[in-house]
Formats: sequence, structure tokens, C-alpha cells
Amino acid sequence: MSRTPLDIPLSDSHYVGNRCGHDPKLPVLTPANPIRKGKGGLPRILSLAAERTKAWYDHPKKCPPLLAQGNRKTRSERREACLVVLETLLSRLDLASLCLGVPTLANGFIDIDMKAIVRDTGLGQRRCERAIRQLKEAGFMQVAQPRSRSDEGHYFGCRAIRVITTAFFDWLGLGPMLRRERARASEALRRKARKANRKLTDFMRRVVSGVRPVFKRRAGDKNTEQRVAHWNAAWTSHVLAGLDVREAQRRANETLGYPPGYSPGQDQ
Repeated sequence: MSRTPLDIPLSDSHYVGNRCGHDPKLPVLTPANPIRKGKGGLPRILSLAAERTKAWYDHPKKCPPLLAQGNRKTRSERREACLVVLETLLSRLDLASLCLGVPTLANGFIDIDMKAIVRDTGLGQRRCERAIRQLKEAGFMQVAQPRSRSDEGHYFGCRAIRVITTAFFDWLGLGPMLRRERARASEALRRKARKANRKLTDFMRRVVSGVRPVFKRRAGDKNTEQRVAHWNAAWTSHVLAGLDVREAQRRANETLGYPPGYSPGQDQ
């Protein structure tokens, strides 16, 4: 039986000598903000995926990609963090694109940031970062870091684009269900776009101008924003077609005549 962070009294003896409060026999496998279920909740595939991952805690060898080097069992503390982070990521997943965040017409796609992940998991930031790194190494997650440039010519990172891969759902035996749910989610977005007389890619555009920090606009900024908008539209079309983020980046650059490793904000 697992316990949530609020169920654990501060006086529990397992805190002694364990700075994060992990108890191998009583793991906390539920995040501070659990996935929403039932009527008004998220699609069943997301809560089902979260439930199935819980089995990996007691049977880590059933998921070889999450094993440590040499096929050794990953420490229970790390397994606990991975499962808590996974449920949090699933609760923020856009099924149409498999990106973490919310597609909107007003502001494009709003990617989830690390601050929100840390808050919803109830874990420390370092534990979240280590768990995400392991999920990336397992092939269950991909992260792209778009960049933009200030008027002074300095590059700065925009909010990271985080994607859950189809390999994660395949490992859970949910591949066919995922394909059906992605088709439904994509069709729902298309209906919203048609109703608003907009394009589907408008939901997925990333706004990089004025993200961080807020810079004074220059006369040529409009052309830069147009190039970024075209790149995002091309990238989005490939992601919605089922390609991973790196292949979508390569295809977008190939289509628009950019170098293979180009991302918005970089010099051509």
C-alpha cells in the first residue's frame, strides 16, 4: 500500500538518515496533485497508464529501459520518483501531439515548465530532474530546448518542449489504445479550429518573442516572428503525424531550407 505525502507524519522513523523521506517498504507513488479520474476527468488511457507503471516499483525488471547500467535494479528511491513524475507528466499530456502542456487558440501551445512539475509531484526539484533524465535515457521522454535572441544579440532559452514517446505506451501494452485516443484528440482540435475559422497549427504554435526577458522590439522583429511561426507550423504538422520531436525538427528544417540542427532564434 502506498501513501501520499500528506499521509506521512513528520515523526516517522524512516526519515532518520533519509533526507527525502523515502521508505522502500512504504513508497509514496502518488503525486501531490493526482491524475483526475472519472466523470470530468482525463481520458482513461492516461490514468490507466499511471496505474500500470506502479507495478514497476516492485518488479523493476519488467521494464528493462528503466534499469541501471549492467541491467541492475534502479534504487527504490529513484523508482519512486520516476513513477510519481510519470503520473504528473501524464496528467499534463496533450494526447494529439504527446507534448506536455495545453493547446490554446489565444496563446498557442503553452508548455508545462519545471516549476509546475515540481509543484504537482510534491518532490524536490533535484529529484524531479534526476527522474526526468532517467525517463529520457529510457526512451520514454524527449526534450527540445528552443532559443530566442535579444536585441543585444544574446541568446536565451525559451520554455522547454517536453514529449512523452509512443515507446512508453508500447511498453505498457497501450499502443493500439493510444492510436485511437490520439485520433480522437486530433479530431477534437480540428473541430475547435473549424468552429473558430482557424488552422489546426494555430493551437500548436510556440510564442518565443517576449518570453524571457522582455526586450525592446526592433523594426526587423516582425520578419523574425513570421519565420518562427512558419517553422512552428511545419514542426507541428510532423509531430501531429506521429514523428518524434527530433525527427520533426529535421523534417521542418529540410522543408524550409534550414540546417538540420536549427531551432527558432538561432542564426541561420
